[in-house]
Amino acid sequence: MKTASLKQALSFEGKTAMVTGGCQNFGLEISDGFAEMGAAVIVTSRSRDKAASRAEDIRREFGVEALGLEMNINSEESVAKAFAAAKERFGTVDALVSNAGGHGGGVTTGDLPQEPLATWEGYLRDNLTGAFLVLREYARLMIPHRRGAVVVIASVSSLLGRDRRVYDGQEMIPVAVPYTASKAGAIGLVYDCAALLGRHNIRVNAISPGGFERRQPQGFIDAYSSRTPLGRMGRDGHDLKGAAVFLCSDAAAYITGHNLYVDGGFSRFK
Repeated sequence: MKTASLKQALSFEGKTAMVTGGCQNFGLEISDGFAEMGAAVIVTSRSRDKAASRAEDIRREFGVEALGLEMNINSEESVAKAFAAAKERFGTVDALVSNAGGHGGGVTTGDLPQEPLATWEGYLRDNLTGAFLVLREYARLMIPHRRGAVVVIASVSSLLGRDRRVYDGQEMIPVAVPYTASKAGAIGLVYDCAALLGRHNIRVNAISPGGFERRQPQGFIDAYSSRTPLGRMGRDGHDLKGAAVFLCSDAAAYITGHNLYVDGGFSRFK
């Protein structure tokens, strides 16, 4: 039997991809990546207007079908409503990137003894409970079709104890313990969902990005870059979309339960 070419395996022509939190940062980059590869793209945001505007930008720039949906990942009703709308429009969703997250509106101190319980609960709600709700709804949609691919955006922070000295002398709050724990939980969610959904031919993987340059103080950028084999931080718009599209594509058809580090080697540099 003739197999598909690599070019065909990486293509999303005739397929649909959903990116939660698809209007900024990683979500914007990843939704662009799917559009570049020919997918019909669904982007979600807490703001209906923001999602609709982003979908219009995708249609205009890439000439593909796009749909913007309101979704609050902390609400079962909102998540279910968004997936129902996606089903009504496209029937199925071939690829899902669970990217939306945050800190629940809490204020982190970056210092464990001073960290409010509300901050802990907010991070868990946004980064773990939200991912659970999105994956559960995706499973409900795609199990009957016996196919699908999911990528959950985790973090390199969950792979190691972070050296907070990188923040010394910088006007920045260090990475929060609740953030690290919530993203570690998301990785565990991925591993077990991969085991559970494999028999339905649904693949589930994670991506753990390292630090990306986003207008941080130059001193922090330099300190972080010095701890990275490639000598730089990640670049928004460039360094994440390829990994996400690949893991959701047919080129990765035998990859599930994997956590891909996209960190310039940061997590392996001693």
